[in-house]
Amino acid sequence: AGKKGYGDYAGKKGYGDYAGKKGCSDDYSGKKGYGDYSGKKGYGDYAGKKGYDGECYEPDIDTCVTGKKGSYVNGKKGSGRGKGNWNIELPDYGDSCVICDKQNKNKPTELILQYMADGQNSAFQPAGKATCREGDYPEIARIVVDETYVYEIEDGDMFKIFPSGANTYFEIVPTGPAVFDDDINCYIHTSCSVPIVVGDQIGPFLVVGDDECEPPEEPECPSCEVCDTGRPEMLTLKYNSAGVNSEYQPEKKASCRAGMYPASTMLTVEGDTFDVVDGTTFTITPQFGSFSAETDFKFSAASDMDCYIHTSCSVPIVPGDQIGPFEVIGDEDCPPPPDRCIEAEIGVGDDGETIVTVTFDYANLTPDRKWAENCDSRDDDCPDFDLTPLPSDWVGFYPCEDKNMEPIGFSREPSFWAYTCYDRNCRRDPPESATSDATIVFDDDTMPSFGTAPTGSYKSIAQIEAAGGGCYVVLLNKIDGFSAPPYYNLCEGNEIMFPDKSG
Repeated sequence: AGKKGYGDYAGKKGYGDYAGKKGCSDDYSGKKGYGDYSGKKGYGDYAGKKGYDGECYEPDIDTCVTGKKGSYVNGKKGSGRGKGNWNIELPDYGDSCVICDKQNKNKPTELILQYMADGQNSAFQPAGKATCREGDYPEIARIVVDETYVYEIEDGDMFKIFPSGANTYFEIVPTGPAVFDDDINCYIHTSCSVPIVVGDQIGPFLVVGDDECEPPEEPECPSCEVCDTGRPEMLTLKYNSAGVNSEYQPEKKASCRAGMYPASTMLTVEGDTFDVVDGTTFTITPQFGSFSAETDFKFSAASDMDCYIHTSCSVPIVPGDQIGPFEVIGDEDCPPPPDRCIEAEIGVGDDGETIVTVTFDYANLTPDRKWAENCDSRDDDCPDFDLTPLPSDWVGFYPCEDKNMEPIGFSREPSFWAYTCYDRNCRRDPPESATSDATIVFDDDTMPSFGTAPTGSYKSIAQIEAAGGGCYVVLLNKIDGFSAPPYYNLCEGNEIMFPDKSG
């Protein structure tokens, strides 16, 4: 601890040592009187805590960290000046929004945090500044902030705090089923002598933003989320050898990432083994009653590709999202959607112009199919109209906003269309000749003229793109309806995006 003062508190430095901390560089300034450096009085006076303001002699003032004036008591004070040092390495914040640091001491009056049960060490706040560190924290807890604000939260919840001092103190009281011996008490630094950076996790608290660094817009809420009612009891996944990064589970939550995985392999997960190839759908259930925070997948064909996904719901599990090679299909609350009987895929033809490939199969439709459900309330025959394929059935493309037309969706003519036989008018062909499954390619050069005639509302693909393109949905319709349009809908397909060629 250094030498003592005259019998009182131990000083951090001996007699005569430099007492000022730093000016612009590592040079100490300000000499110490008798007494101690710890901020407590010995027989002598307080030492100057810091030298006079440091002077910077270079023109680039953005990176110069100046010293602060020394404090003094009983007429004694630190002396000297810090020397400018232009080799200071500033932290690398990347693209993150910096709420405050030494160069920008705009202390936040409010701070948005996200509670994460798997605590991490901060990249910017060392242990001397923040005692909230890495480790396991309760997934369900009551958090008391500065002995004033109380929050009942779960893993993944966001909440707002109102810093008022150099440190913000947290008491974390477990309230869930997991057993913790004691409450957890820790603090983070909020006076800006060390950085507060969006995206940095300080113990269990992920910095999300403040009134200057606004939180990113939340993604659109999915129609069904696996974690809506807590951890899933089962999970149905689809294996794809071409892995992609999840939209919802970052790398620190899911090690299953983008890349090529084996075309066929044995997967071991939760004590069960599955023989999978591209497109295989399989269902996993927890081995010990409940999924843990991470669910591990082991590959027999390539052990170096073993990986995990997050299943404790601190980050979303969303049907349709792909986590590495595993596409989420659903769970007990999000059953797999019914198969579409028609799909469209946009592409480019040999001449460089846009084409749309449509595949349909509706030989055995059932009432629970995916369809537009756009019945007229006055129509006694809808939705119980005949689903048998006929030669007069047709494929049409509508702007996506037509789904929400009032009073009935899709209650106008399509932008372009063709019969299921595609290249001619087969409306009056014998019923037994109906095309119930096929793949057809919509191309301006081959589409029948009646489906793209410039009269009325019909357009060619080129005209749609010249007008700005945009989102379109494909429908498989019957030729009749209660007061068509809208037409009786057999199947609602997917959405596609036509490019904007208006420029």
